[in-house]
Formats: sequence, C-alpha cells, structure tokens
Amino acid sequence: MSVNTFVQPDSSSQSAATHPGIVDGAVSVLARSGDNFAPHAQSTPNMTVALDAGHLMIGQTLVEQAAQSTGTITAPTTNPRIDRIVVDNATGAVSVVTGVEAATPAAPAIPAGKSPVAQVLLQTTSTAITNAMLTDERDFTNVGSPAGRLLNVQTFTSSGTYMPTPGTNMVIVEVQGGGGSGGGTATTTASTAAASSGGSAGAYAKALITSGFSGVSVTIGAGGAAPTAGANNGNAGGTSSFGSLVSSPGGPGGIAGAAFSPGFTTGVGLQSSAPTGGNIVNASGGSGSPGFGISLTGVMGGDGGSSFFGGCGTGRGAGAGLNAVAPGAGGGGTGAVASVAARSAGAGAAGIVIIHEYA
Repeated sequence: MSVNTFVQPDSSSQSAATHPGIVDGAVSVLARSGDNFAPHAQSTPNMTVALDAGHLMIGQTLVEQAAQSTGTITAPTTNPRIDRIVVDNATGAVSVVTGVEAATPAAPAIPAGKSPVAQVLLQTTSTAITNAMLTDERDFTNVGSPAGRLLNVQTFTSSGTYMPTPGTNMVIVEVQGGGGSGGGTATTTASTAAASSGGSAGAYAKALITSGFSGVSVTIGAGGAAPTAGANNGNAGGTSSFGSLVSSPGGPGGIAGAAFSPGFTTGVGLQSSAPTGGNIVNASGGSGSPGFGISLTGVMGGDGGSSFFGGCGTGRGAGAGLNAVAPGAGGGGTGAVASVAARSAGAGAAGIVIIHEYA
C-alpha cells in the first residue's frame, strides 16, 4: 500500500469538497496498524473466525502474515462458554483457546508465547459466529521476537524433556546437582561423644547454548538420603544434567562421627566433582563443615555446604542435623553427647535445572 500524508479530519473546518478526501487519506495512513490481525465474522458467517492480514518482526526480519481463519469452533453443550482467539508471538499463526462452560463463563488464560486477538461468546444454540459475538482485545505488546529478548523461563524440579517455547533461538541453562546428606553418629558411652560433618552441596553450572537444545532430556539429581543411624557416612547427591550438554555432579555425603573422648574434630566433607559444559560458570559445591566435640556435653555436628541457590541444613549439637531446603544444598551433621544411641543426619536437597529462553 502506498503512503499518504496524515491530516486530521475535521468536518467543522474542512469544506464539503475536501473533507471526504482527507478522511480517506487519514484512514489509509491508519489502516496498516488498525487492521493488523483484525478479527471478524466470515463474509458468510460459520463457526470460524476470520483474521485480516498482519505483520510482526522476527529478530530483524519483517514477516507479513496473510489473512487467516481459525479452525471450526464447536458450540458448548450445557452452558455458555467464552473462547479466546490468540496469535503466536513468534509466527503470527492463529489458534483458539477453549474456555470452560459455566452459567457465567470467564475467558480462559492467555498461554505463554501468545497474544490475545478476540473473545468469542458462545451459546448452546450457536450455529454461526457473528461480529456481535466477538470482543476485540488485540494487544500486540509482545508480538514478534526482537533478537535476544527473554521469552520465557522453564524450571525443572523433576526429570523430564525440555521443549522450547516457539521462537526460542538460544537458552541460558542453570544446572544444579543434588546435595549430599550429613554423616551419622555412633552410639556413645559414658566417657565418649560424637559429631559428624555436614554433607556437601552439589556442583553448579551455567551455560549459553545456541543450538541442539530442543527435546533434550533433563535429569534432576536427587538429594542424598539421610544415612542409617550409626557411624555411617552420608549419602551423595545425584547428578543433574541438561542432556549431554551440561552436567553437574552431586555433593558427597558428610563424614561419620565415631565415638571419641573429647576434644576432637571430624574432617571436612569433600567438594563435589567439577561440572562440565558451563561456558559461563563451572563451580564445585561448597564443602560440609566439620563436626567437633570439646566435652562430653559440648558437641556440634557440622553444617551442610551451601549451594548456589541458598543455605544448607544446619548441624545440631544434641540431635540429628536438619534437612537442606535450598536446591542442591547439603544436609546438616549430627552431634551426640555421652551415653546416646546412634543417630542419623540431615538429608541433602534435590537439584534443579532452570532454562531461560531467548529469541
């Protein structure tokens, strides 16, 4: 369409001869924006909705979307229903989000990666969609995919398969391994005490990935389970991974607390193995702190190692260490004063994988 010079139409000051031409010129200037994906009934109304041609930017490419129609929309069976017509922010393709039938229906939520075009109020008797049934709600703030724009964030707390949001051209992936549990303590006598070290945090990696990420298997490393009561080392956390692209090992378990005459210390927990694939960050998890005993009643289990996402399970003086809560953190170690039965320790926390999706 050729361009025109915009002149504000004003019938009170423009002559009868010039006013129609000014109106036509103003409409031609506004048509491209005003008619962008405009929804309306078909010329012969049926159970589909027509959208006029539209346009959007994909990175630095202008994409012209031809006029299109929705698929056939089925009338509700028991109560009215509101459906939503949306377009994909990255392609401009139209789709329908089906609402829920109700005496007073509400419009369904707008899915991630979509922009609203219109609402359709449907009755059980609807056989054709007319303009009176449509409510224009076009808002194209998010239409198009400027290069580098954050589209969405997907978080995995359990293993699964990653499917990118449409329009995703690159991802930044954070992969946190599971935390190890604290060590257990042996049964103490009247002349001995015990204290174990905390479990270590899992490794953390952060990577920018520009290809090969669609359909990747995501594995979430489990937190190390609390050990069996007694002088048993803690259990290691599991490895978290983003396919074969990024892998973060879990943290080792804490060192068991044998019964000793005070004073004594229990060794520091080992660090996790180094992660692989993190081209932004590759970091081993924090080590669990040592346990110690200064007297038959003065003992303290070591704290777990803190992960990238937060604090650990704390060690205890006269009881089992606390479980870690922050993803990938280590569980707390255990203390045992004189004449106490064998104890377990705090469990490590499971890992996490976070995927930041960019256009």
